[in-house]
Amino acid sequence: MEKLVFAVMMSMSACAFAQQVALPGIGFRIGDDLAEVKAALHTSDVPEPLAQPLLLPANMHNPNQDKTVLHLRTKGISALFDASNKVQAIRLDAPFAGEVKGVKLGDSAKTVTSKLGDPVSKPATLLTFQIYRYVLDDEAYVAYWINVDGVQAIVVGK
Repeated sequence: MEKLVFAVMMSMSACAFAQQVALPGIGFRIGDDLAEVKAALHTSDVPEPLAQPLLLPANMHNPNQDKTVLHLRTKGISALFDASNKVQAIRLDAPFAGEVKGVKLGDSAKTVTSKLGDPVSKPATLLTFQIYRYVLDDEAYVAYWINVDGVQAIVVGK
């Protein structure tokens, strides 16, 4: 189930320009290349191919084709790369202890809206999540994936 949600989250983003606002504690941003990400995260890990979304009709193009993901489980940081090895989206989940725009993992929906106001559109629902989307800068959005236990993932993308 988690792989399905991850694949859906990552395939929802497209990258044309670099993210302008750096995320505290991350060291890289959307648009950076693989070498910059590996240096920022102090890792020699190699990205893995991103899985094809489940339930994709046979005649439909796989939106994850040629995309890879570098997932550092011990840091709770994932970077999705496009075919040219540029960061297309960033996902933060447990045990990531930082925050984005003052919001951290575990914060309730009420905490998110009290800190950031209303999201840019009505929260979308996917499985058990409400997705609250906010503008990060002129090139990127940040989405907080919230369930009854609070923010479970923070995704930065286009």
